[in-house]
Amino acid sequence: MSQTKSSQFAHAFCEALGDLMPGWSVEDEAVIGPEDAVIRFSEEHCADSEGHMDVSFSFRDSDPDGLRLWDCVSGFGETIADCASTAARLWIGTSAPALLELKYSRSGQFADHFHGQEPEGLTGWHCICGAVMGYGLGGSGAALQDWWISRQSVLPAIAASLSDLLDGLPHAIKIFFGGLDVAEVRVDGDIHERATSKLLSLDWPRMEPFGFLRVFVIALHRE
Repeated sequence: MSQTKSSQFAHAFCEALGDLMPGWSVEDEAVIGPEDAVIRFSEEHCADSEGHMDVSFSFRDSDPDGLRLWDCVSGFGETIADCASTAARLWIGTSAPALLELKYSRSGQFADHFHGQEPEGLTGWHCICGAVMGYGLGGSGAALQDWWISRQSVLPAIAASLSDLLDGLPHAIKIFFGGLDVAEVRVDGDIHERATSKLLSLDWPRMEPFGFLRVFVIALHRE
């Protein structure tokens, strides 16, 4: 029996999550984790890529009012299985450590914490930041990653554009850019136009062959 797209993504994500911590399994096209965590897959918004998938991380799934953070990721390859595999690697390298840090650690075991006054952080917020991952053809991905690390000021640069974030609950912030002029900031799964425009205005290297950079940040609370 052929697997659905969600099922293929669930199995790829489950296998990759095992590299970070044990205890994950697939049930009904979802990934079930320790302490009532559940990862689900859907297609909430239109995307040009067949490898695109929206991802929700439920922190306490048995509680209908429990925290759930949204993300999305696009894999690539000749088949859906290939796309699921590359999407899992991108998500495990960026988003998953921040989410696991909030769910299971909060002490820096999986991802870094930054406070509102730190130059690498999101000004005014205590945040958790996953790893910065550049990827693509040639040296483009590495060049974008080197640019981010050498600047250490991208999050402060977009912070003013995120002044409308409400305090009280954590916010998931996905940052993606590259190619000649591709930029995207999503907050809780939705495009944030002002932050995206600010990201697009920054002087990150536009180059060919194309490379891209992905970062996932959780804004915990204002400081």
